[in-house]
Amino acid sequence: MTQPTEENLDGFTITFRREILFHLHQLINDGDTVSVVFNEGRDTILTLLLDIDEERDRLIFDWGSSDEVNERFLASERNFFVALPHGIRHQFLVGKPAVTTYKKRPAFSVRLPKKYVRLQRREFFRLVLPITQRPAFSFALPNNAKATASVVDIGLGGVGLEFASATVPLETGTHVREAHVELKDFAELTVDLQVRYVGQPTRSAKQTTRVGCRFNKLTPAQEHLLQRYITHVQREERARLGI
Repeated sequence: MTQPTEENLDGFTITFRREILFHLHQLINDGDTVSVVFNEGRDTILTLLLDIDEERDRLIFDWGSSDEVNERFLASERNFFVALPHGIRHQFLVGKPAVTTYKKRPAFSVRLPKKYVRLQRREFFRLVLPITQRPAFSFALPNNAKATASVVDIGLGGVGLEFASATVPLETGTHVREAHVELKDFAELTVDLQVRYVGQPTRSAKQTTRVGCRFNKLTPAQEHLLQRYITHVQREERARLGI
């Protein structure tokens, strides 16, 4: 395996600690195999993440199968962790490991990463929201009336809306300025967007219309807010499902 590069990753890099912990816990809970690449890419250990000790700022993971490779790993100062859950590349860089025990068995530990890279085309990712978690969406019409909808899915690239009507005051290509998305316990998101799709759900008994929109441009602060909201909803759903 070649050593992962660190070039052109700024748009995929997470630095918010709670979000990093969320993704690490996902790898632990799902039992995903993780490759640890070291010795300038010449050595690899296949392992499983076992636990996180937040108080000591440590990530604990399984002992390798080769004693010789384990010894080389313990001397390594620069170590890349790579996993591919659901085909999405996750990677992070840590420093020198230490020996520890986990449930009376030998294990490694490293300091928790400060940066975490999730190499998914984020502009295409959409989180489908549970009915109880759907924020309100609103915007002003040319006559100053207010149009409202529910957010069905959302991502850094855009938003899917459901209007409680068979007709809507929008058509494909329409630009909407200063639309408002109420992110419940989070701040309100004010965005400019373009309508990319208008249609009726084929299997819906209700008279509704679905509208797909692309954000024109989110600021870094807006992206951070939206990513925090998505992570919050994902965490709540995992807790509700007991996973």
